[in-house]
Amino acid sequence: MGNEALGMMAVLAAALSVFGWSVVNTLGVLAGGRKENRLDNIGARMAAVFEIAIAQKKMFKDPVYGPMHALIFWGFLVLSVRSLVLIIMAFFPEFHLPGAIGNGYTASKDVFELLVLMMVSYGAYRRLFSKPERITPSMEGVFILGMIGTLMITDFLFDGSRIAMMGSDIAVWEMPAAEAEWAVIGSVVGQWLHGTANETLLTIESVSYWIHIVTLFVFLNLLPHSKHMHVLSVIPNVFFLNLGSPGKLSDMDLEDETAETFGAGRAEDLTWKQMLDLYTCTECGRCSVNCPAWNTDKPLNPKMLIKDLQYHMKAVEDRLKGKVTDEEMPPATEEGQSKMVLSVNEDVIWSCTTCRSCEENCPVMISHVDKIVDLRRYLVLTEAQFPKELNPTFRNLEQKGNPWGLPVASRGDWVDDEELADIPIPHITEKMDAEVVFWVGCAGAYDDRQKKVTKAMAKILSKGGVSFAILAKDETCTGDPARRAGNEYLFQMLAQQNIDTLNKYNVRKIVTHCPHCLNTMLNEYPSFGGHYEVVHHTQLINDLVAEGRITPTKELDKLVVYHDSCYLGRYNEVYDAPRNAVSSIPGTKLVEMERSKENGMCCGAGGSRIWMEENIGSRVNHLRVEQAMEVKPDIIASGCPFCLTMLKDGAADKEAAVETRDIAELVAESLES
Repeated sequence: MGNEALGMMAVLAAALSVFGWSVVNTLGVLAGGRKENRLDNIGARMAAVFEIAIAQKKMFKDPVYGPMHALIFWGFLVLSVRSLVLIIMAFFPEFHLPGAIGNGYTASKDVFELLVLMMVSYGAYRRLFSKPERITPSMEGVFILGMIGTLMITDFLFDGSRIAMMGSDIAVWEMPAAEAEWAVIGSVVGQWLHGTANETLLTIESVSYWIHIVTLFVFLNLLPHSKHMHVLSVIPNVFFLNLGSPGKLSDMDLEDETAETFGAGRAEDLTWKQMLDLYTCTECGRCSVNCPAWNTDKPLNPKMLIKDLQYHMKAVEDRLKGKVTDEEMPPATEEGQSKMVLSVNEDVIWSCTTCRSCEENCPVMISHVDKIVDLRRYLVLTEAQFPKELNPTFRNLEQKGNPWGLPVASRGDWVDDEELADIPIPHITEKMDAEVVFWVGCAGAYDDRQKKVTKAMAKILSKGGVSFAILAKDETCTGDPARRAGNEYLFQMLAQQNIDTLNKYNVRKIVTHCPHCLNTMLNEYPSFGGHYEVVHHTQLINDLVAEGRITPTKELDKLVVYHDSCYLGRYNEVYDAPRNAVSSIPGTKLVEMERSKENGMCCGAGGSRIWMEENIGSRVNHLRVEQAMEVKPDIIASGCPFCLTMLKDGAADKEAAVETRDIAELVAESLES
């Protein structure tokens, strides 16, 4: 056995032993998480891996760094085949990929390696001299880029020295002539080295080979212990992504008598997939770019939240390995148990609007909202510790079924308005065969401003010949505010009450003008026995226009900008229907904000934030109104009672010369003769 083979055996034994230990250790930590089934629909999961992990789809949201990262990643994939070939060559010096496959691979490898070298150089420059604000300063990133560059350079030198030695018969790894012709960059390097003494070329060949191999295995063993762990974990993390609706939070078994706590108080309370998320964070900071909390100087930075949770999980890892005791766990409680929530500032936990912009922009499919809600669940259900403003909200939801504590009997009083005198609005008991149930929601039933939207929708339904009915006092809050605030017990109580009512009346189709109600009934009620077709009022309006059942005729000579509700857009991918509904009104000119659709910014009301004081930083709704006013609209249109409230208040506070209207109001006005 030659020296190269012996050397490779030693390197492989050392590198793979250390790497194997790291992998086993990581799997041991993941095994300590709560169980979760992520092995359904393998085909869809493989498709997601190709689209997101391999094709790098989400990376291209950033027009500069996205292509750069994608080229580095693709080049690394191509180079992995080369690295395997180099390892085999230590044992079989004449080994090479055969024929057209080998020649084609050699050419593509060289091109990709050159591109990677260029991108690595640009990436290093960017980190050192023009670092984006979202990236935390770190020399680790520059060091990793240096290692990747070293792999490219050493491979060029290896091929170049072999090409320069062709015909001399002294090369340890002789390069076939056909392969040399296809080595487009290696040939250039070979020409540069032409005329160099054979002994020097032999040294370059050997040194570049072993530097490449050692760098490769050092890189491999650094990954599990650095932020670049995502190189290893991104494919499994994408494979195990949530294939269900992003609008459905995990269900809790509140009847589990063995449960000592609820929610996530320690790292062990997370599911294994949530833990894998923490390992996969790239620290790229894309999650914070459009975060409403971070952009208004709140303490929540989604990237740093993940890092805080990761820090705690690493401490748990040390405890499991016996490196630290419970008392030494940072930070420790009086009981000697390390609680994860203590490593996260509570203002961070309660600043979240659950808008999911962080998840939309994360290139490796980390879910942030479920972790934040699990932290809230722990605080609410286990510690009874939450913002004082939520006390009356919880109490009113429990006792009256609405967040204001207004009488249950008055939920249907809006029907008696004179505007609706000629429109029959029956209770479900009076029209059991109704085509749809109009779910009015708490705001639509009680809030004076939202009642205008409710009445406009009733007019549209009547004008369109839609057979509809309402539930009035039989309707109660869907439970969305409670669940997003961590009060799972209250959510399940309200949800079951509504499901029992809807099932009693054999309801099949529901229309609502509240995206939060829509999301809850459509995506979360099925887990509790409530299966319904639920549509947003803008979807129904769009369908009525398309079918010719209503025709807006009165001109609205206004410039309209539409604000996307997070729970309608990012949660349920309804973007076109609201815009089509606005565009159906004669005389309207629909314009877009810079931050719209998937990249729209939250109004600040979600995640039960509408019921909490905003006393840190600036106000989210002020920022959103400022963004809307950049296009100088006459009207800011929305399709959500929360958004309408926040935009109305924000416009008033900013003294902006703009109207705030729901799309149903605009369409209803255009139907008037």
